[in-house]
Amino acid sequence: MRYVNTFVISLISFFVLDFFQVDNVFIVGTVMVLILVGVMLPLLYTVLLETDIDKIEKFLLKNKRNPNFYIVYAMANRLDEDVRDLTEKLLKKYKSPSRQAHYKIAEALYFKNFSVIRSQVEQIKNPSYQSYYQAIVLLEDGDINGANNAIEKISSKWMKNALLAERKKSLTTYWMLKAMRRRQYCIQKDCKDICYIKLMK
Repeated sequence: MRYVNTFVISLISFFVLDFFQVDNVFIVGTVMVLILVGVMLPLLYTVLLETDIDKIEKFLLKNKRNPNFYIVYAMANRLDEDVRDLTEKLLKKYKSPSRQAHYKIAEALYFKNFSVIRSQVEQIKNPSYQSYYQAIVLLEDGDINGANNAIEKISSKWMKNALLAERKKSLTTYWMLKAMRRRQYCIQKDCKDICYIKLMK
């Protein structure tokens, strides 16, 4: 529908320009840019700035035919088969190794298949994304120092914030496991001491 609207608005605009015999390149260019901005602004606003979850969900469902949009909906709603099918479609559609690596990594993150991420991370051309995915793998492996080094290389604020949240979660899990092991050790030690005392009596 957006394309039909664009076509109709463009057609009317150019008829008006022709009717008034406007042949100035700058005016024609300005009209074209205004049409483009007017048509693309709602799309760009929804994709980049919208925060209302219901509106985003409606937008994603409305664009169900576009696998780039619908895969986000499928992942958010845990539609495993759709995620597999959409990833397959995207891999067939785009042949660039870097872009294919992004799709494979996105699917691997969804299914928590870190061996695929490790194998694909070198295919990513953008250094920020490469460091981002490396940091995710390092956090999964428990290498906090390595992850910190990768996080420092990233300039994108949202990537850093996402990784810092994951790092905090990893550290919390690490300390909880350490405390549980210590408690188990103490319980075992106490039991041994109690058993030893009973045996001595």
